[in-house]
Amino acid sequence: MMKKIAKLSLAEKVALFFLLVIAFGGVGIYVSVTSVQKRELLNSSRQLARFAEAVLSAAETWHGVWVEKAGNIRTLKKVKAVSAEGQEIELLRLHDPEALGFISSLSSGKEIKVTFTLGRAVQGEKWSLSKGGFEYETPLHLRAGCISCHSKTPGAPSIKLGAPVGTIKVVFANQKLWSLLGWPVFLGGVAAFLLVAFFLYGLVRFELLNPLLDLTQKVREMSLGNLEVDLGVRGLTEEEVRDEILKLAISIERLRKSQKAMEKMLDEDSLNL
Repeated sequence: MMKKIAKLSLAEKVALFFLLVIAFGGVGIYVSVTSVQKRELLNSSRQLARFAEAVLSAAETWHGVWVEKAGNIRTLKKVKAVSAEGQEIELLRLHDPEALGFISSLSSGKEIKVTFTLGRAVQGEKWSLSKGGFEYETPLHLRAGCISCHSKTPGAPSIKLGAPVGTIKVVFANQKLWSLLGWPVFLGGVAAFLLVAFFLYGLVRFELLNPLLDLTQKVREMSLGNLEVDLGVRGLTEEEVRDEILKLAISIERLRKSQKAMEKMLDEDSLNL
């Protein structure tokens, strides 16, 4: 591998260097953004899970979840109440396990979905980001309201306070990077990165490679006997410039002058002989 690289021209080596910079830079940016994405999604999922638990805690204070229309959800009680407009309405208390589904429908949308699953409890937190979706799970524990209801209901199974009875699951759909950033931002970022890379390559190409190639060609002509080559540094000294290529050209110019003077001396000696 190293032998193949050694055979490349300087321009090819610089091009290879910038390709590697672009590749590693792209991977680094992707890993960093993905890490931030996971952290933000995890924090958001935890907040939603806490919100769902807070709703359940508040429901205990209200002695359950009460609605005007239960639909197909099982109800436990029915009471008369007065609305904010002063009208008499009928409220229905939902069965707590089925009320979780009702709460889930309130906190879910197209991109975000919160579900409660009874009977399957996870051990601690679990999360994953794959196929453009983020899934988060945390245990759902039994509350005092559930125990109170079960103790008063004949035939209801005995349960223990705080025992994991199910799972709160939060799903964020469509979490691909370009979906989160938006196509204009994503494409704009890629275009800006490539533009900077090509600008740096052009800078190296015209400020380093071309002068070196030009100097190499002129030194080759000198090696073939043409000592009238103009290196473009006549009248300059190393102290006057900071560019290393110019300093090299000045040193070669000095060598050219020495070689030319040596040839002149040899010509004069041959004439004297």
